[in-house]
Amino acid sequence: MKTYEKMLIAIQDEEFNCFASKGSWLYIANKKDTKKGLFRLRNSIHFFVSLDAQRMPSEFGVVKKIEVPITAKELAELDYKSRKKDLSLLTEELLKDYEWFLDKVNSQPKHTPMAVTWLERIFPKKEKELRVHKKFFSGLSKEEKKELFEN
Repeated sequence: MKTYEKMLIAIQDEEFNCFASKGSWLYIANKKDTKKGLFRLRNSIHFFVSLDAQRMPSEFGVVKKIEVPITAKELAELDYKSRKKDLSLLTEELLKDYEWFLDKVNSQPKHTPMAVTWLERIFPKKEKELRVHKKFFSGLSKEEKKELFEN
């Protein structure tokens, strides 16, 4: 199984709707995850949650290199444990979602902020899909970005 050297990490900055503990690993929130009344988002914007018992929400995370490479299966197991779900429910089909996420994160350079949004298509048929992508902060200076994303 393919291993990945980068992961999406929380920065914990309430001003940016990032409530997960700094350094926590993040994954896309599922239908049962909530923002715990901490912030509101437009319908087109989704959020990440920390992969720990609290599953705290974050609007975005930062790509960081991790010391020990991870596989999609290990990420899925972490997610299932934090959701208190039975690991035997994991299938090859479900692992593809985790692999897709890790591919997206690992395609970006270190210290890149990333967000998750809904892409809605109406033609030829109505469908909604999640996109994990780079997030731009045009309102911040280079120093502010460096302090926020590289520390």
